[in-house]
Amino acid sequence: MRKLEWTFVAALLAVCAGFPLFQSIHEMTVDKDAPHVLDLFRKSPTKENLHHWDDNAKDRSVFAKWLRPPTLQLRYNLLGEMAPKSVQGAEDWLFYNQDVDYLLQPPYTDERFYKGAFDTLIEGKRVNLRDPRVAITDFRDRLKARGIELLLIPIPGKPSIYPEKLYAGFQGSPVSPTRALIDDLRAQGFHVADLFGPLMEAKAKGAPQLYLRRDTHWTPQGLEVAADIVARAIRDLGVIPQATVTSQVPKFALQDTLVDRWGDIAEMTKVPDRKKIWALENVKADRVIEVLTGAPYKDDPASPILWLGDSFSRIYQTDAPGSAGVIAHVAYRLNRPLASIVNDGGASTVVRQQLARRGELLKDKKLVVWTFVERDLRFGSKGWQVQELP
Repeated sequence: MRKLEWTFVAALLAVCAGFPLFQSIHEMTVDKDAPHVLDLFRKSPTKENLHHWDDNAKDRSVFAKWLRPPTLQLRYNLLGEMAPKSVQGAEDWLFYNQDVDYLLQPPYTDERFYKGAFDTLIEGKRVNLRDPRVAITDFRDRLKARGIELLLIPIPGKPSIYPEKLYAGFQGSPVSPTRALIDDLRAQGFHVADLFGPLMEAKAKGAPQLYLRRDTHWTPQGLEVAADIVARAIRDLGVIPQATVTSQVPKFALQDTLVDRWGDIAEMTKVPDRKKIWALENVKADRVIEVLTGAPYKDDPASPILWLGDSFSRIYQTDAPGSAGVIAHVAYRLNRPLASIVNDGGASTVVRQQLARRGELLKDKKLVVWTFVERDLRFGSKGWQVQELP
């Protein structure tokens, strides 16, 4: 019996010591890098640093790289399960888990939304920076002090517009907490464009598919609905002169094109056979081109309008087919180019940090259009920090 106990102890020690030792030797000999375990002693053991180290350890693990792919494929084949970032919907639709969690978890008006967050003292007032209204209000006030207006554009996530594709048995009307935020901000005097109603109305009237099946983003048809609303909201603000000679001469035209899209959610599943399971989506997009030269639309840093956005502003704009994103389409409708700062996943704070480093973009600006997908109200990269402007 004693020999059996010592055998188990020896086996346990071999596993506990052997795996890390093998990993370290592999990193030094194959990766030509210092063992990742040493990073534990190079930084202070804060919660953030330890979480970052743990995440990197999972990504670098030789055994995880070997075991994860066949395990994911087996789980999908047997149970239909995917990596935790992806949610299987109805009719071969896929959803991003954060889009779904945002709708299911407590909204910003619920005390549970602030669980684990701490109040911060700003100008003698206690505020909680998890509340997006703090940063939004601060940014509006900083711009107003420079004579610049702010237009807010919360972008609906896919399950807010297509809940029946998330769950085939869904009944009733979808309700997003973002709509309450829009009403709240408007009551406080903010300029906010509501995309929820127009997108739902377009869907009800039989418009072509407004969001991609296996991607987090909208289709070209969805962004064109948004572009109509945003352009109208900009004109209604009256900050941009309309009655000019140049504004009567069309600067831009539309050019039909087709593009294949491989869904980012399908990629997030990490299922090895994902390219065999799901097909590309072929969509029609209208590229915006200059009338005089035929060149694709491009931003103008001197424009009186500055656009801040995330991947909803990048898709079709700087990736295929190019110059066919929401920024180009708003410019087409306004008959004037825009300036922009776009960061995937960073519309809550990162774009304002980038603006702080590029203060020249604020010169002669009349309006800042700030767009962000609604899930960022809870999950935005770097949260909703208060950011000074240069």
